[in-house]
Amino acid sequence: MLLGSIAQGIIGDNWRLLMALGAFPILLLFWLRRVPESPRFYQTHGEDEKARRALAWALEMPEHEVGALPVITKRKKISYRELLHRNGKALAIISIGSFCFIMGSYAVQSWGQTLLKDAFHFSTQTVAFLFMGVSVADCLGRFGSAWLADIIGRRWTMFLYGILGAVGCFSAVLFHSSGWQFYIAVLIIMTFGDGVFGILNAFGGEQFPNDTRSTALGLGYGIGATAKIIGPALLGALVGGSFVAQNINPAVITTAFTFFGVCLVVGAITYLFAKETKGKDLESL
Repeated sequence: MLLGSIAQGIIGDNWRLLMALGAFPILLLFWLRRVPESPRFYQTHGEDEKARRALAWALEMPEHEVGALPVITKRKKISYRELLHRNGKALAIISIGSFCFIMGSYAVQSWGQTLLKDAFHFSTQTVAFLFMGVSVADCLGRFGSAWLADIIGRRWTMFLYGILGAVGCFSAVLFHSSGWQFYIAVLIIMTFGDGVFGILNAFGGEQFPNDTRSTALGLGYGIGATAKIIGPALLGALVGGSFVAQNINPAVITTAFTFFGVCLVVGAITYLFAKETKGKDLESL
């Protein structure tokens, strides 16, 4: 989001060039090929030497200094039926919780710039500059949630960030007579409502045992991520207009951000039902 804001500030309204720049991250795939699988993955496939190299890579130390590897036995891949039977509650928490948090923050990422520009009549360059600040606040929120989770625990960090993000949404509802008031509300929403993603997926993964973790988290977060479609589409429907031009005005903020605030409150409460994992290692979960 920071790089996108910088690019928008330089390029301006040339959306085609902005879209072209959006293709550049595909180059990261060349770097990704150099990243090894996890040591556990290699061990479960009987490739202990690769596991040792992967561990040395992760710890940034010479391979010969890696100690003895733990004994890992290959486990049977469980079925979705078993997953639902054994981890149904945790899966429901991750699905509902992530859906609510994504719904509460993702629409701001996709529509925030448009609202500032067309509803409050900021220039394109000003909006780009302002969203550089939003992206920095988002990063600080993510660092903060990751740090705070080890201090007060994961559950209460999720709850606190969800409630503060909701406060930002309700502030947008009550105070949007000027673009600057709305912008401050957006800062709060993204610092907390989106900043919670510094811990959300890590905490979600900790809800499941080793043999189901990646499958369960992928399924739960995948269900929750449908909010990335529903949220922006919902706000677009409220705004009205065609695919090319919308009828943007501040009146849409009241309905939309009330809904997004309620979603964040629901998400915050949902994660209170998750099991606390602070101080526990993955082997014990």
